[in-house]
Amino acid sequence: MKLFDIIDKQRWLKMQDGFSKALGVCICTVDLQGKPLSGADNADAFCLDIFDKVHKNGKSLYEGCIPELINRIKKDKTDNYYLCPFGLYLYGIPIEIGQKTTLAYVILGPALLGKQKKLSELKKIAKENSILVDDLIYKLAGLKSFTFNGIESAVELLHEVAHHLVQLSHDIKNLKKKFNVPGTLDDLIKGLYSSVYFDELLNVLLDTSLHTTKGNTGSIMLLDVDKDELSVRFSRGLKDDIAKEARVKIGEGISGVVARNRKPLLIDGDMGDPEIKNQLKRPSIKSSIVYPLKIRNRLFGVMNINDTESSPRLNSESLNIIGSLTNLTEVALSMFAKPATPDFYNNI
Repeated sequence: MKLFDIIDKQRWLKMQDGFSKALGVCICTVDLQGKPLSGADNADAFCLDIFDKVHKNGKSLYEGCIPELINRIKKDKTDNYYLCPFGLYLYGIPIEIGQKTTLAYVILGPALLGKQKKLSELKKIAKENSILVDDLIYKLAGLKSFTFNGIESAVELLHEVAHHLVQLSHDIKNLKKKFNVPGTLDDLIKGLYSSVYFDELLNVLLDTSLHTTKGNTGSIMLLDVDKDELSVRFSRGLKDDIAKEARVKIGEGISGVVARNRKPLLIDGDMGDPEIKNQLKRPSIKSSIVYPLKIRNRLFGVMNINDTESSPRLNSESLNIIGSLTNLTEVALSMFAKPATPDFYNNI
């Protein structure tokens, strides 16, 4: 079984390109031996101009680093990164059907983690790899730098999204084949499965956001266009009655203000906006991130991530991470959205 026997190649490449642009890092798909199944979207010239030519083992990226990374993942799925001779990170994400069948790997990188290296360290790396330090510095300047939490959260979400998308496509194909579904029912079947896909992805987004930021409670509220209000669809750490009864009009409450302005909000002890201060009604929450959820620039909901510890843990880094995760989720949701009916998500 091969990846593109299950999912349309152009659809996959479109998603890959969207993920790459959302993260600002090169992404490609390879087979089980590490050979490319697709081009690297948003590809920086680093590996092609320098790495492939002067790899100290005399091997190209697809002959050296990626196969080695895949072999590590096969032995231990938690060992999902490779540190190259230039101090850059490659991450590997297995694309699976069920629990045992791996179809391909998504490779993310090269990426910088943490602060830029000192000049003395760069000179050493350049000397070991027989290149000019100025060339190395120039190439590194074109790569995006991530925090450890930032890259780990992106990889976690990409893994879940890719798995759900491939599994969904596999299930649709099997259903149509088993029951000999006529073409006239294709849209109905895809619509039913899209509802499941939508729910799964938003649950993954909420769980990944809480796990990465170490938030205590959280929720995703969806917009009812007709009533012009938000209601809780998914929640973690909230009492059932609160989650069930919560309703917020657009422009009212913090979630309503964020929905109205279409801009994310970080709430902590230094919050100075009087409009926001007047909306704070839960003193147990020490810090919060409230993020608008959009698809094709249309609002469909708001996500709330809260921290109830004595000292605020949610900060600007947390906000950036949530931004990357919501961008990735928007790309994934777009895979099944119908351009002519953007309110599809509002009425599920």
